[in-house]
Amino acid sequence: MGTAERRKEIMRCLCRRKYETVSNLAFEFGVSERTILRDIDELSVSEPIYTQTGRYGGGVYVMDGYEYGHMYMSNQELSLLHKVLSYSEKKEICALSSDEIKTLTLMIAKYTKQNYRKEQQ
Repeated sequence: MGTAERRKEIMRCLCRRKYETVSNLAFEFGVSERTILRDIDELSVSEPIYTQTGRYGGGVYVMDGYEYGHMYMSNQELSLLHKVLSYSEKKEICALSSDEIKTLTLMIAKYTKQNYRKEQQ
């Protein structure tokens, strides 16, 4: 198992378990604790994980509510969707600003598969 694959598996484990010790992860993946600590340092740059020291409760945690591989919307994207929904519920015409149209276009590109975008062109 390569480094990238191991790190993905570490994230999957943490998302399922919500918490794990460094020694258990090292044993499970057949690497040293130092290797796991390097992996955790690297993952913590882009993933919502953190470590806690201590004999009881010490280990690696994933933030509550996080799902690995799940795409999250920004506040701007959510606000736009709420606006469109609000107008839709009132059965009113919804006029979007140029910034909102740009955001919506980026959302379509971000949250759809590559093949879908090609079919639409």
